[in-house]
Amino acid sequence: MEKCERNCAMEDYLVYTDSAADLPASAYEKFDIRIVPMDYVLNGKSVTFHTEAPDHDAHCDELYRAQKEGADVQTSQIVPYRYIETWTPELEAGHDILYLSFSSGMSATYDNAVGAANQLMEEFPDRKIRVVDSLAATAGEGVVAYTAALNRSKGMSLEENAKFMQEHVKYIRHIFTVGDLNYLHKGGRVSAAVAVIGTMLNIKPMLIINSLGKLDVVGKTRGHNQALKALISGFKSRGAGSVEGLPKVIFIGHTSDYEGVKHLKEMVQEAAGPDAVVETICESPIIGVHTGTDFYSVCFWGQPVEEDLKDERKNG
Repeated sequence: MEKCERNCAMEDYLVYTDSAADLPASAYEKFDIRIVPMDYVLNGKSVTFHTEAPDHDAHCDELYRAQKEGADVQTSQIVPYRYIETWTPELEAGHDILYLSFSSGMSATYDNAVGAANQLMEEFPDRKIRVVDSLAATAGEGVVAYTAALNRSKGMSLEENAKFMQEHVKYIRHIFTVGDLNYLHKGGRVSAAVAVIGTMLNIKPMLIINSLGKLDVVGKTRGHNQALKALISGFKSRGAGSVEGLPKVIFIGHTSDYEGVKHLKEMVQEAAGPDAVVETICESPIIGVHTGTDFYSVCFWGQPVEEDLKDERKNG
């Protein structure tokens, strides 16, 4: 991972994302990436999740243990006041802000951020807040935030960076699988019948986040090993690391499977080549609530979703 000093370009603007993003722990310190925290409710108790906190993994481990035991877990979008209380001190200190938000296709978080930003810029007319819809989640949103912070460290201005990210989010790719279809059913992604039959037959769906920032099921496998092979196949077929001007960085998400994910990382590194930066991250509870345990994702810059559709039409 490229090195950036703690205060790189801080006098110009700050880079923010939110707790729906997953980043390696080192990225927060090296690139000074800031977080707007998000909340979830575990067995009736509200928890504010700071994904950059040192106890990130322990926090995630506790949630996934609770999920396996049948805990009731829910999430909520970021309300405008959370942005206002988070950003006001930075604006008062003279900083501008670039915010890479959770996908608008899955939450009203982006709209709430835009509303809060407009309100704050009226209150602080000399300051700028630019909000970019990442069209991403989990490690994909992490790749987007990482890239924006890397651009800042190389001297890109706030306006240049915001425009660059808006133009390039169509290249952010996610390919992932889940182990229990019941979590997708709870989120309205599959029917109850599909969830029951799929779980009984050990079917593991292959999913992506499409060009609208929403989930799509693009295939299915049976069993853990076949699922990992399908992830690698999907990674290779989507032009990983081939977009000019974007870093060859791949973030792999998992749900507290620190040993098992090592094999997936080896497979991804071999496919991507020795020049690729490959990092593994335990998925945040904000997204893990909806994917459940036995989740694995590979997120990277690659060909846009529209190219997938062209290939499908051509091969169909």
